[in-house]
Amino acid sequence: MEVKHTGMDRENKSVTRSNDVYQEDDGESTPLLGKSDQRVQLSKWKPLSQLVVLAVVYMLGYSPLSTLLNLERILYPDIGIYALVCNFGGSICSLVTASVIAKHLGAKGSVLLGWVCQAVFIAAHFYMEPYVILPVAFLVGIGHAQAWITNAVFVTALGLQYSEITGRPQGEVMGMFQGIFFAIFQFNGIWGNLISALVLNSPADDTTGNGSTSHAQGGNLSALCGSNFCPWEDTSGTYITQPDQYVIYIILGCFLGLVGSAFVIALLFLKDVKSTTGDSLHSLGAFLVTVWRLIFKRKMGLILPAFMFVAIGQTMILTEFITAFVSCEIGIQYNGWTAMFYSGGLILGSTLTSRLVKHVGWVTLFVFAACCNAACLLSMLFYEPSGFDSLWFYFLIPFVSALGDAQWLATASAYVGHVFPDQKWPVFVTVRSFIYVTFSLVYAYSNFACMDTKVYVMLGVVGMALLLSIIFLGITKNWHKSQNTQKIKFVQMPFDLRLA
Repeated sequence: MEVKHTGMDRENKSVTRSNDVYQEDDGESTPLLGKSDQRVQLSKWKPLSQLVVLAVVYMLGYSPLSTLLNLERILYPDIGIYALVCNFGGSICSLVTASVIAKHLGAKGSVLLGWVCQAVFIAAHFYMEPYVILPVAFLVGIGHAQAWITNAVFVTALGLQYSEITGRPQGEVMGMFQGIFFAIFQFNGIWGNLISALVLNSPADDTTGNGSTSHAQGGNLSALCGSNFCPWEDTSGTYITQPDQYVIYIILGCFLGLVGSAFVIALLFLKDVKSTTGDSLHSLGAFLVTVWRLIFKRKMGLILPAFMFVAIGQTMILTEFITAFVSCEIGIQYNGWTAMFYSGGLILGSTLTSRLVKHVGWVTLFVFAACCNAACLLSMLFYEPSGFDSLWFYFLIPFVSALGDAQWLATASAYVGHVFPDQKWPVFVTVRSFIYVTFSLVYAYSNFACMDTKVYVMLGVVGMALLLSIIFLGITKNWHKSQNTQKIKFVQMPFDLRLA
């Protein structure tokens, strides 16, 4: 098997190799998709610095969407949830469109396309009519998915490069890079929700000293809120209120500013990465064949429920829990603060993953994640908070749940990047497609099921995801043992990297 070697300067710990990872601009190339045959010097700080730039870009760009997940049903009760269904429904098309877009725009171009689509989606909220927002949301979903798929490709490519430069184990580096990325990225839930919390801070019709409103029924809300909440029930006796239109416009304007900042930073500072033969971007047919083989022949289908659970978990907290518990029992002005606690848990969980992955096994991380989620779900079912006297409950549940969600996402992403390093595009297109299918299904039935039913469904998904993930870990471990038995020391890797 042919292996291309890389020259390493031991003194300055830098690597000289062909420009396989980054595409620098030259006089004959475009800024987005430029190609150069010049050889470049890459230190170990190069992939780390690009990782930070990438994380900051995604932190700013996705902050508005993460905030809209908990505001859509409140701000636009008639159509908000269906806009999210269309958005994630359009994202499912990425299974077909991702390879085509990536082939023509490249990785960096795909990221920029994602921010343009995000801006269009936010702008459509200024004129929230069904014939406008629903088709726009569907089309924008395609760009939304493309940006997320490209993010995973970027992180995997940078991790592989760092592993080759430093000689550190590939699995350890993948866990570290995923942890660093998500630790920074999860601040996206801070900025957007901080904006909404500050703008929505003054509740309407305040008549009491504890923040209650004149239309709410004090502590007699257990029959309407919490695990008994049903979307079709009359919520006029709760704390769910509709803010003024000008307040909504202020929030949307701030969201456009965040997306614009992400676009500018990506355009100026983010360098492109190239696809490889294993990415199967040469034709749509070859790409789909690769996806089919990954799911069934390589048993990647066993790890997909872990990613699907992340979608369900995020929806459960940011949409269902915040509506049924927070908005209903203490008021919409607390939505942003609750969501920020969820983001804080994601940040801490991602940081723990990057630190723990080299000290504990993959199975331990998955079990820890499942325990966090199960504990929160059972608390939603059996604990009845008493409004303002139990404020800790509305912040602790999102925080602990986020610890579990972060472990699922960072650990599963790192592991598939480690197991399938030379098939980044088909792997992460498959992952994101299944995530978007899950988002679409969850939002589609959201208005037709009560909160307790949703919790029971999620408990079942937790158990299934944990069981199948452990089975997948065992299968892939046997693959590596088989390779060692056959004395295969190196395999062809993307960007001419080697895997022992």
